[in-house]
Amino acid sequence: MFELWKEFRFDSAHTLEGEDAGDVRYTRMHGHSYQVEVWLRGERTQNGWVTDLGALERRIGTVAAELDHRYLNDVEGLGAPTMENIAAFIWQRLADLSALHKIVIRRDSANEGCVYRGPAIA
Repeated sequence: MFELWKEFRFDSAHTLEGEDAGDVRYTRMHGHSYQVEVWLRGERTQNGWVTDLGALERRIGTVAAELDHRYLNDVEGLGAPTMENIAAFIWQRLADLSALHKIVIRRDSANEGCVYRGPAIA
């Protein structure tokens, strides 16, 4: 079994609203630089790879374009722009990749991150 990943980065702004938004600074518009890892897991195909990384890069580029230099609160389908929701949003956009294993989001400037391994199966 092999695991491989492809990274991308994006910069964006957001606000968090509501009683559970935490620190009052969250309610003011602010930005982050995000590093995202898209992890795949599987066996090699007859071509000798788990997936074509060039094709994966093109798919990731489409997702990155939806997020990069955007006000995340306005991104349709994202919901509250938390790291958790960003990871789930990226997963949804790539869910048809059979080898999709996990999405890792990092905000290095804040020393924090999130790992999402897809929706729970009942």
